[in-house]
Amino acid sequence: MKITGIIAEYNPFHNGHLYHLHKARRETGADYLVVVMSGDFTQRGAPALADKFVRTRMALACGADLVLELPVIYASASAPYFARGAVSLLDNLQAVDWLCFGSEGGDTSFFWEISSIVSQETPSFKKHLREHLSKGCSFPAARYQALRNSLQTLSVPEEFLHAPNNILGLEYCTALRNFGSSIRPLAINRRESDYHQTSLGKQYSSATAVRHAICRGEPAASWMSQLPQPAGKILEQTLAERGWIEENDFSLLLKYKCMETPPEKLSRFFDVSGEMASRIHRCLNQFTDYQDFTAQIKTREITFTRAARGLLHILLNLRQPVFPESAVEYVPYGRILGFRKESAPLLSHIKKASRIPLVSQPAKFLKSNGASHSRACSMLRQDIHAANLYESVLAYKGHTPFTHECCRSIERV
Repeated sequence: MKITGIIAEYNPFHNGHLYHLHKARRETGADYLVVVMSGDFTQRGAPALADKFVRTRMALACGADLVLELPVIYASASAPYFARGAVSLLDNLQAVDWLCFGSEGGDTSFFWEISSIVSQETPSFKKHLREHLSKGCSFPAARYQALRNSLQTLSVPEEFLHAPNNILGLEYCTALRNFGSSIRPLAINRRESDYHQTSLGKQYSSATAVRHAICRGEPAASWMSQLPQPAGKILEQTLAERGWIEENDFSLLLKYKCMETPPEKLSRFFDVSGEMASRIHRCLNQFTDYQDFTAQIKTREITFTRAARGLLHILLNLRQPVFPESAVEYVPYGRILGFRKESAPLLSHIKKASRIPLVSQPAKFLKSNGASHSRACSMLRQDIHAANLYESVLAYKGHTPFTHECCRSIERV
């Protein structure tokens, strides 16, 4: 049984994602594709357009065999933590042979070679990192420059370390190295021309462009061609029934959380520094909406994405976590969001091989393990809280019934 892992957000699932699934299956000879997917909140520090069960259904309808949720503390974190969380989950299944990720360029061996420098934190890399941090660079900028200085002998193209999928691919390879994983990486070139494009193309548009089209209220005909037919039908029906979610739908909740929390306590939240906490309180009187407030928090040292993640962690009540070193402790369970019925042999195989439990009924898992106050239960409660907050806003906005996270059923296609 050959199993290939994929890490994704599918926000929403589009033609480029379909190409990736087909290419991954073909290049690795996979019998099954296991997807680790972000839940209702994403790595850019924002809510997903559609909830995780809708996006799971889209992925399963287009060829994924099993979808597991990446816990929100990792799904909403910066690239290194996002990658470590997702890679640890795949590694802990003890059944995955390949990790297939999209990239803007460069072959797999190139990613693997560069990851050795990051993983080992060579003296040259650490020296250059300290130098650029002391000059006032943000950590992402300082890290980029340190890598540039350390990789001169590899003739790294100027744009390589600016490309978001290359950055994630590098972090995936670094995590595989750090965990001593037997999973083999495979880079596949993206079909979308620009990850950040905001206008639709002919066939392969970015998820950003599709979201912008939907949020601008463009007719479905304008963006449906960018999605595989099964996924397009699912999303179109969902949007007609419940609408979609944007950052500004959480504006009042965010302002309330910031108002009720003193500056000295704000810095206890994940990704919120003392400087950011002070800036949040100084700017509160100018608060108009979520997106505008994020832009106000941004400074030379605080990137827009860092500000977005910090504000999201305040909203979701996610405190500064203590990240472990061991892969087995990173993500201590696999929450099943959905699977294809014909993939039952895959589930049986993983259940036998995995060193972490697969969770299909969160309430039952918490009832059986809650007394231990384990890290797994604490993390699962965070996921449930985040999902219920998302569902509350979606239900209120769309005037539809609220469904508690523990009452949701696994998607079966």
